[in-house]
Amino acid sequence: MSTSLIYHVFGGVGYRYLKTEFREGAVRFHIEKKPKHQVCSQCGSGDVIRKGQHIRAIRTLPIGKRPTFLVLHLHRLYCRTCEALQLEPILVADPKKHWAKALGRYIVDLLRHSTVEDVAQHLGMSWNTIKEIHLLSLRRKYSKRTFKHLKHLGIDEVAVRKGHSYITVVVDLETGAVVWVAPGRTAESLEAFFRKVKRSGAAIETIAMDMWPAYITAALNHFSSKVIVFDRYHVIAMCNRMLDDVRRGAARDASLTERNVYVGVRYLLLQGEEKIGSNHEAHMKLERLFTVNQPLYTAYLLKEELRALWNCSNRDQADRYLDSWLKKARTSGVKSVIKFARTIAAHRTGILNYFDHPFTTGMVEGINNRIKLLKRQAYGFRDMEYFALRIYALHESRYALIG
Repeated sequence: MSTSLIYHVFGGVGYRYLKTEFREGAVRFHIEKKPKHQVCSQCGSGDVIRKGQHIRAIRTLPIGKRPTFLVLHLHRLYCRTCEALQLEPILVADPKKHWAKALGRYIVDLLRHSTVEDVAQHLGMSWNTIKEIHLLSLRRKYSKRTFKHLKHLGIDEVAVRKGHSYITVVVDLETGAVVWVAPGRTAESLEAFFRKVKRSGAAIETIAMDMWPAYITAALNHFSSKVIVFDRYHVIAMCNRMLDDVRRGAARDASLTERNVYVGVRYLLLQGEEKIGSNHEAHMKLERLFTVNQPLYTAYLLKEELRALWNCSNRDQADRYLDSWLKKARTSGVKSVIKFARTIAAHRTGILNYFDHPFTTGMVEGINNRIKLLKRQAYGFRDMEYFALRIYALHESRYALIG
């Protein structure tokens, strides 16, 4: 064993090796600070005298499967310059911590690919210690985030517990980095974030979201309606729910002889026409259904026409197309379709803004799936601060969130 190994492997800068001992299955390296590095922690003077010592063991990187400790011989130093008497500071570990900085970095690296429980079992350490190390690291890394670079944002909610418990997640659509996590899905969940964004001077061009009223209210409190883009897939999902309402109502009111035509058609109605393709059996089922129910046929055609809205090449063309669609929907005579048309008309600007800023929340949905996976792997999170920091770190190997 040499002093250079203490330096290169365990980060013991300024220390010298004394001896090695093996005790209770652990390796213990005794080290002390080199005399030339012993200075007064108050005034920085090197004119000090040793007056006793204190032994302290710090856990560090394991050697194989053996726990390894750095046993520090800490000297009490009397300074002749300022007359202070203090124990020399520990350089290989943070104050009041019983693990070395090198071990902390190793644990954080392991947690990028493993759960806290897995790392705790691998190193033979307590779950609480592993979590504390990770929490402190994440706090240092993500406590100061910069928002000035943000231009295009995506917003969505994620269910974290049963009983309508949600968190709001904001993603930078250019990098895929999570930039904000807050409890709930109310306007207050976004207020603090939008205030920070405004103070940072960020030039926000796009805020992609679904048509959740609380998010719309929060965005309009700080930005123009021109930046709000309603996600096309959420619009079509809402249209599909309208179509399904029409189908269920028709099936409920159908006679016994007609009910069989409603069997096995739900997903055919919700699929895009191009996905049915040349499936002769599917076409026959839909044809029989539409023969007995004209309102459902009308709703289906309007759904397919609305999907074609996003094939328009520019905003003016889309504006004219949407005008035509709304006119057909309002005069369709189908109650659910007319109600849905009112919703589309009320959110018209945000839908058409897509043609100025063609962004969706698809990236946010993908990150939401990773958040759900993170939650399942951990069997839930009791500490919401730690959960939020873990979400910020989902892409830490690819994206930098701090300035």
